[in-house]
Amino acid sequence: MTGAAMAARRQVSWIAVQGIYVWFVMAGLLGQGAGSLVLDFNARLRNAMPYLLASLMNGNPPHAWLHIVWGAGGLAYLAAYRNFSSRIRLGFVFGTFYTLLGFLGVIVHDPFGMRLELPENLFHFTVGPLMLLFTSMAYRHRAHA
Repeated sequence: MTGAAMAARRQVSWIAVQGIYVWFVMAGLLGQGAGSLVLDFNARLRNAMPYLLASLMNGNPPHAWLHIVWGAGGLAYLAAYRNFSSRIRLGFVFGTFYTLLGFLGVIVHDPFGMRLELPENLFHFTVGPLMLLFTSMAYRHRAHA
């Protein structure tokens, strides 16, 4: 395989990785937020839920609503604007927001009524920077094409 063919293959893969990741994260946020609200309002269901699933759906209502708004809004945006630049824009905005949310959760105790403890901050410090990394790589490879 020639150098140009390898570069083209690498470009397509980073663009695909970013595309899959942004859709996956938005859908995951919507599902996690909705599940957290359902379990928060239904103690019987929460107690019947397997421990691992119940611990993944442990966001308090303000935090759950943040996930729902980002997830639903992100999915609607991705469905309405199905082009590379819109997906890149969402990736940079989301990645920056969630990375900053991780810092806020470390600096401020339960900002805006959201319970942001170690597991939540680890999640934000993972999903945000990964979004920035994948989005940067996709943007960089598309720009060099």
